[in-house]
Amino acid sequence: MNKIRNFIAGILVLTLILTGCSSLGGDQWAAQVNGQIISEKDLQARVLEVQKAYESMGMDFSSDQGKEMLKSIEKQILEAMISSVLVMQEVEKLNLDPNADSVIEQEKNIIAMVGDNSQYQEWLKQQAMTAEEVRSYFALSEEITKDVSVTEDDKKRFFNNNQEYYGGTGEQVKARHILVETEEEAKEIIALLEDGADFSELAKERSTDTGSKGSGGYLGTFGRGKMVPEFEKAAFSQEVGKFSTTPVQSEFGYHIILVEEYLEPTPADYEAVKDQVAQDALADAKARKFEEYFTQIRESEETKIEYAEEYNLAN
Repeated sequence: MNKIRNFIAGILVLTLILTGCSSLGGDQWAAQVNGQIISEKDLQARVLEVQKAYESMGMDFSSDQGKEMLKSIEKQILEAMISSVLVMQEVEKLNLDPNADSVIEQEKNIIAMVGDNSQYQEWLKQQAMTAEEVRSYFALSEEITKDVSVTEDDKKRFFNNNQEYYGGTGEQVKARHILVETEEEAKEIIALLEDGADFSELAKERSTDTGSKGSGGYLGTFGRGKMVPEFEKAAFSQEVGKFSTTPVQSEFGYHIILVEEYLEPTPADYEAVKDQVAQDALADAKARKFEEYFTQIRESEETKIEYAEEYNLAN
């Protein structure tokens, strides 16, 4: 379990940012990154591999919902391919070696986690990646995060925010929410709730959060650090059994939050797991440093990304 935690923490940014890769060639292109082409043929080949993986788990892409999901997958893979090109360009710019011994060692760790080399190759297909992109990521991440360190306070903060990994739990709340696009609509829903409307039914009817509206806005039980800051602050300061009487704004829109239960923390034993915490906290700090670095590259005025007309919705 500890090895799995290390693996997840160590490649968190990889799986979020680098879920795709790119190649040159082909008459049609989907996007260009600083003049480097991402071919439409490459994009569609990788979409097909991911589609096969989903279908093997029972996903039906023939329905209207399935077709929408497939378009979303295509968009995510294209964005990830763009990210991959940027990483590889940065590796070349910094004259880094993606085949260095330390990089290969990290790749071996991943192979061991997924099983063997054959399973690794299958995993790469399902993630729309190649081994070359993985190694490029590790080479760049290793360079950018080589000076990252964590203090004792950093370790304890990470420990307190991730109690569930170490045998304990931090404070938690069980909550529901209704998400809408405008403050005016949120206030309208609050007025309906104050007049006695059922929260779950309103969530099913009005919430734009497709992941929770079907269950009446139910979000389950969560601790600190799991939600965006504005949502977390409101949820953990709200009285149990009450809904928010003022709309809570976040990057996703306007929330009305209903807190159903508050659970007191059950702390783990820090001394018993402090060595593991040190490793995990460092991996997390490096992941955040790399994410910050990559965001700066992606948003730099020097970075030129162009989409083919039919893929401009990815912009």
